[in-house]
Amino acid sequence: MSTSKEQNREKEKTSLKDKLRHAFAVETEDEELTEDECRLINDIAGKIHSRGLTAAAIPFLEIHKPLNVIGANMVQMGEMIFTTGPVENFLKQFIGKSYSHRVFVSTIEKRKSIELLISRLEELDNQ
Repeated sequence: MSTSKEQNREKEKTSLKDKLRHAFAVETEDEELTEDECRLINDIAGKIHSRGLTAAAIPFLEIHKPLNVIGANMVQMGEMIFTTGPVENFLKQFIGKSYSHRVFVSTIEKRKSIELLISRLEELDNQ
């Protein structure tokens, strides 16, 4: 009887450990960006570069890279409170009319997206 309780405790520990490992994971293999997300990253990089903000944007993005998932969650919380209007308006003004709130959130919540944006900005700056 006590062995089954111990086994259950071990399973609970393992599942909690797995959950924590996933929550604080640095990178996963299944985080591939879609074609729309890559296009969004390229357009954001182009807008930043065209405004001459590349030198300021790269350190800012490097410093805030660990917070991109939190930022995506904040945008989603804002959607629940304010609707998607403010984010949609920002995207339309800054990037263009072809992107939606969903594409923006799904892009910034992927850990690879910030690194891809930084590398794209560096490519544009070197050209």
